[in-house]
Amino acid sequence: MKELLADIKARLLNGEYKNEEHVRLSLVGRVLQGLGWNIWNPIEVNTEFVVVPNEDSKKVDVALFLRPFVPTVFVEIKAVGQMQGKLTATELQMRNYNRDNQAMFTVITDGRNWRFYLSSAGGEFARRCFKTFDLLTDDLEEIEASLSAFLKKSEVENARQKAEDYLKLNQIQRTAEDCLPEARRRISEPPYPSLPAALVSLVGEKGFSITQSDAVKFIKEADERKPSAPVVIPPTPIPTLNKTGRFALIVSMAKAGNTESQILTAVKNEYGPLSSHLTYLVGREWRRVNKLGRHFAAAKAAANTKTKKFASP
Repeated sequence: MKELLADIKARLLNGEYKNEEHVRLSLVGRVLQGLGWNIWNPIEVNTEFVVVPNEDSKKVDVALFLRPFVPTVFVEIKAVGQMQGKLTATELQMRNYNRDNQAMFTVITDGRNWRFYLSSAGGEFARRCFKTFDLLTDDLEEIEASLSAFLKKSEVENARQKAEDYLKLNQIQRTAEDCLPEARRRISEPPYPSLPAALVSLVGEKGFSITQSDAVKFIKEADERKPSAPVVIPPTPIPTLNKTGRFALIVSMAKAGNTESQILTAVKNEYGPLSSHLTYLVGREWRRVNKLGRHFAAAKAAANTKTKKFASP
């Protein structure tokens, strides 16, 4: 069986199953044959099974019979990749089929993804799902074990109790998942229980019993399933103009005798593109420094002249 599953997996990876008929005949049919069903006997493996006589609109893709007139398994088949988008509608369809002529198990598959339901369980049909697997990502030995337990002809009749156990476990896990946010809230209020204790209490209120160690394990698994926070890379900061340094550069260059154009070029190279305000500032400071320079030069010249005049005999 494992070799058969490996071959199917390779064909899935190669994209060889092009439509629903390929999945039904070349994939599901092979799996059923490998599990001991006589796919050539329409009494045992009934394709396009009419759930209600004279109602052709209600047909199951494949119905498996251990004995005449009592379906054991319904198998609803989709093309590869087409199950997820149609899952809710398909589950509703299979719920209705099982109301009219109930099988013990219902299977929905697109060849890659397989979902097993205990048809007689109560509640929403989606919550009757007790087992799932993915042929491309899950371990083939585990898949083989699941198929053998719940779909093998020689085992399926005795698989109800195991399915009920799986379903109960799934229900407890779903209940714990639903209760976890409330448990996290309760630990911040009197009497300030531990998170596992709060979860045990809440799940118990829903009619299920779990131990403290079960709660610890679930909380750990829930935290591991939680998507990691995206890594936020801060944007590269845009350098802001250092007003003090900018002003000092302008003044120092003006005092050094640089032209206004030379000062603008230097400020641009140092601080980036020039704004209209910065251009105005350069011009203003250049004129101010040069005006002061001319004033001090004139004052110095006058002082020198006066000194020479008094120094003359």
